[in-house]
Amino acid sequence: MTTEGRIDVTLELEAGRCARVTVASSRPLHVWRALEGRSVDEALKLLPLMSSICSSAQAVAGLRACEAALGVNVDPREEAAREAVIAAEVLQNHLWFWFVTAQDLVGAVPDLLALRRVRTSLADATVAVMGKGPWLRLGGMERTPEVGALERALDAVDAALRAAGLVCGAQSLEQLSAGTGPVGEILRVGFEAPLRALGQTSAPTESFDPAFVADALWNVPGFERAPTGRRGPMELGPLVSTADHALVRQAVASMGHGVGARLVARSVETCAKFETLRQAAHNLQHPSPPQRPARDGRRGFGTAPTSRGPVLHAVDIEQRQVVGWRVVAPTEWTFHSDGPVREALVGLAAPDVQEATRWARWAVATLDPCVEFGVRARES
Repeated sequence: MTTEGRIDVTLELEAGRCARVTVASSRPLHVWRALEGRSVDEALKLLPLMSSICSSAQAVAGLRACEAALGVNVDPREEAAREAVIAAEVLQNHLWFWFVTAQDLVGAVPDLLALRRVRTSLADATVAVMGKGPWLRLGGMERTPEVGALERALDAVDAALRAAGLVCGAQSLEQLSAGTGPVGEILRVGFEAPLRALGQTSAPTESFDPAFVADALWNVPGFERAPTGRRGPMELGPLVSTADHALVRQAVASMGHGVGARLVARSVETCAKFETLRQAAHNLQHPSPPQRPARDGRRGFGTAPTSRGPVLHAVDIEQRQVVGWRVVAPTEWTFHSDGPVREALVGLAAPDVQEATRWARWAVATLDPCVEFGVRARES
């Protein structure tokens, strides 16, 4: 139903250093307004079609926003099933980075066959959790989870992760990068100088506050395209969401908030999302029947995690009709024109335009714009 647009990053060099960075986005951020004027039920049917990227997370965030606005309580078992589906999507997006994006960075051929196989297994896992029919229903839906099918799908995913060289449970950075597959190779390259310390950003100074963000979406003009926290632009993504993990702390201590640490954080989160799915296989239960809405509407918001940070949907509902729908996605935070990508690249030293472009592509790719992107450097 939509195209996702692209991000273009331009570096201007002066005397061998990046003096200025321009971030241009063509992402269609107002597409969600097409849900306004529709009934809640109609909007929920269209919701999965609105975005081809992180579609499960977008759909769950929108569903949660509607449930909050209508006062619908959700069974914890239903929420656990939704988290499992989102985990499968986040895992798939991380594997796209390891099998495609990162391979391009080192000049290798993307392993599309391996990616296709694991995506099939993750799709099977989602069906095992949610069933084959539509599952975006207010309050959830009655269904029969297929524990055996989920376990079989996850065995296939586990084999693919091991073959890729992902070392889950690693106790050190050396152990993490010891894998023989593409993940291990990318980590070893990323740990070398100058890449390991490339693309430095400041340590996070505040956490993502959903209530603050939802309020800003309604009251701050242009917030969807250029969101900021109370203290300014914020970096989202694995380096923030896994900041308390021992390996990530070790990486930040030795390499700073740059490419090397972001690769470590992505590998840690890849393993964590697989573990979320593994736990789902042991905890799947029949959810209770969904509850009816307690009211006809008001404002509400909902969030869901993606591989790049949280996405937030805010809705305004009156008499079961959508009168307002706003969304802010992680890309707009990290690729804010005055945000983390600019901080990561201004001051970058390089012997020539070619090297500046190559190193900047590593920084941009690990910050992860989620859509097609271009990087170029030029002399001022």
